[in-house]
Amino acid sequence: MTTPNSLEIFSVVSGEQTEADFLQFPQRIYKKDELMQSISEEQAQISGQHPLSPTYTFQAFNGYQEGQMVIRGALIKPHHLEDYYLGYFEAVDDVTIMTQFINILSEKVREKNGKRVLGPVQGSFWLGYRMKVKGFERTPFTSEPHNPAYYPKLWQAAGFKEIEHYTSNFYHSIPPQYESTKLAKRYQSFVEKGYRFISPKREDWSTVSLEVFDLLSTLYKDFPLYQKVTAEQFTHIFADLKQVIDFSMVKLAYKDQQLVGFLITLPDYGNLIYRKMTMLNLAKILYKRWRAKRYIILYLGVDPNHLGLGLAMSYPVFRQVKQRKAEIVGALIHEKTVTDRYVTEMQKDSHAYSLWMLELE
Repeated sequence: MTTPNSLEIFSVVSGEQTEADFLQFPQRIYKKDELMQSISEEQAQISGQHPLSPTYTFQAFNGYQEGQMVIRGALIKPHHLEDYYLGYFEAVDDVTIMTQFINILSEKVREKNGKRVLGPVQGSFWLGYRMKVKGFERTPFTSEPHNPAYYPKLWQAAGFKEIEHYTSNFYHSIPPQYESTKLAKRYQSFVEKGYRFISPKREDWSTVSLEVFDLLSTLYKDFPLYQKVTAEQFTHIFADLKQVIDFSMVKLAYKDQQLVGFLITLPDYGNLIYRKMTMLNLAKILYKRWRAKRYIILYLGVDPNHLGLGLAMSYPVFRQVKQRKAEIVGALIHEKTVTDRYVTEMQKDSHAYSLWMLELE
């Protein structure tokens, strides 16, 4: 299909040149240390072989101008929603190209009686969503949504509006003389009440992760965009996590043999885990897993019947980060979540992200 200003849009087909173009395009947009692309994930989405493929329809599109690719994106229709998602979006800095591209995709949504498009969403709540709107000075940390600073301008010009807001909080490395009395007292009070705090062993993760999945599914069910998945799908999606977690920095809280809280951190690998797995990159990953300079709090959840447990679980991590002279990032916290206010005296900066919506007339 061709627009009046010569923007040509083609559907991406697995195994054809359109797929190769789709996969290669982000390399034109990002510097090497900022490219957070999982090529294997995108290939699985395009071919319909991703573990979550049965839960939505997926169609990727490329936009070309004068024979050169200038924009890409995928329309995703979750089976459990009337809304559409726009994911795997990348584009050059051109408002005209953006509006033409979105106009074409919007027509496709209207033809299917769709009323809204949400994004960026890479297919599902579980795979990645949100657009960075503040914090472009640093290279991205592992798992952080990252995009050029001009993307919000493009989405706004195409009619999208911000509907949800999130932050990642960066904390100073902890001085040797600093001690958080509040954290220490909270931890001790829960220990005295019979709570157990453990770090699981790597070989036990396949079992423990299912406990985490059960609790996480309950706690996150009211989050924006939450999608119910099976334990098998969850295991497939997060299978590689086992290889990069430092399990000494994972804390699980039990009361009467029942998991009631979890805090899962990940060493900050930057974009190492997305790169080609050469011997050098593997060595870098193993070193960072052993002793990282920064840790990312990926998931923190507490059974609502055990209020205050989040701070208690944070204390062992606080002590280990202090001992290792590392920094920590509380990642991707919804603006209404209480964890956004943990240990505010040690916070030095924050990044911000948004979820966007386009309402179709």
